[in-house]
Amino acid sequence: MKVFLIIIVLLLSSLTPVYPLTSPAWSKLNNQAVQTCQEALAEVAMFKDVFTTWGPAKGGDFWSSSKYTAPTGETFWEGTNTYKSESRFKKIVRQINEDQEGVIARKPIFDDNGHEIGQRIVKETRVDGKTTNVLIRRITTRSILGISAPSLELALTVEQARISCR
Repeated sequence: MKVFLIIIVLLLSSLTPVYPLTSPAWSKLNNQAVQTCQEALAEVAMFKDVFTTWGPAKGGDFWSSSKYTAPTGETFWEGTNTYKSESRFKKIVRQINEDQEGVIARKPIFDDNGHEIGQRIVKETRVDGKTTNVLIRRITTRSILGISAPSLELALTVEQARISCR
């Protein structure tokens, strides 16, 4: 009986969209005060210094990356990879999904009609118990958008300003 209960607990915990469950960022992710679009846009507008690079990659795939810097020195990155090859795209997505280290949230992305069009993955990197980087990946049809910031709050603000408020 104990073995049966342990197996059920392990199966249920493996289906949980968060890892690890004790991450402080997980509680912030769920309890973050919702900003208005104007607040999020105003905060991101402080990052005036922008450095952008782009170009073709393997097989004609396209990538772009921008680094945004505020006068205070704080930075965040935003980048996109668009894949011509469906097989190459699926391989990259499989690698992303297999890498569970630091994943604090995973959920589907839906279009305006309620159809699932992709997934959103939030990863946190911690050193000595402190968050050093948060990466939000939004994976949709042959495209991966990434937002990288030194804190969950900034990453969520950028995501809201760039995606949710549009």
